[in-house]
Amino acid sequence: MKKILINILTVVIVLLVIEIGSHFVLAKIYNRGFDYSVFSPNKYFSTCGLKENANAIVWGKVFNTDDAGRRKNKTAFDTKKKKWLFIGDSVTEGVGVDDTSTFSSLHADVFKEYNICNYSLIGYSSADYVNVLTSVLQNDSNTELVTLFYCLNDVYGNTRTKELPVMAKQNIIGQLNGLLQNTCNTYKLIKLFFYQNSNRYFTYDLQYYKNDDEHFTQSMNDLRICDSLCKAKNIYFNVVMLPYQSQLKSKNFVPQQLVKEYCGKDSIEFSDASEYLSKQADIHPLYLFADEIHFSEKGHGAIADFLSQ
Repeated sequence: MKKILINILTVVIVLLVIEIGSHFVLAKIYNRGFDYSVFSPNKYFSTCGLKENANAIVWGKVFNTDDAGRRKNKTAFDTKKKKWLFIGDSVTEGVGVDDTSTFSSLHADVFKEYNICNYSLIGYSSADYVNVLTSVLQNDSNTELVTLFYCLNDVYGNTRTKELPVMAKQNIIGQLNGLLQNTCNTYKLIKLFFYQNSNRYFTYDLQYYKNDDEHFTQSMNDLRICDSLCKAKNIYFNVVMLPYQSQLKSKNFVPQQLVKEYCGKDSIEFSDASEYLSKQADIHPLYLFADEIHFSEKGHGAIADFLSQ
């Protein structure tokens, strides 16, 4: 009995050490902590935004906003310059990298004649872009350019995550998986290493990219509205599409082609970063660890180079 107890205690201690070690490893390579105190509800009509002059740690990186609630760039805002708005989701917001490493900040270093204003926020979709742009441009006479950075999951529109297919019908195994990921660092770390090259996010979002899909057609209509808002004020508007990591490996760019076709019908300027990124010597380091969507510092640098062409 004594030997059994000693063996059980040894196993428990070993598992505890592994769990603690996994916690520190995750904090280093996969920190997804978000300080929601920086959120400002209903800032742009029904769409939330970032608080003014906020300081926080987001995904393990220092995160600061300016006096208008935009993520800070390295270059200080100059009231004498015209504004160039960047609008997007968490990818353009630059979660997982420092303020000065986002492609927004790097772009501001190149185009010094403009104030690059990054209005992006985690969770945004095409419907939010309409609200943000409508609100920001209401009493604005100093914006000359607007670039909307479109990611595949922007197609969700006003649909809440829990209402999406599969997400809304999660079975008991899926619920157990979620519980283990939230409570067991070791399980989460093992799963991340196992799935880090998975294309499951892409294959899930790909289902919406059909001409007759209501999510897709509504999302394209949102782009059309954004373009109209800008044209009404003689502001240049363009759409830049950012790919998922697995797309660069599989060369499956069906969503990009569909969005390009729709933009072409409405004479919306469109460019796609996929080809440029797929030509990089090594694709994997362009993205954060075990992340299909968000760019690393190297990835943000590559996007900035693409935009400067």
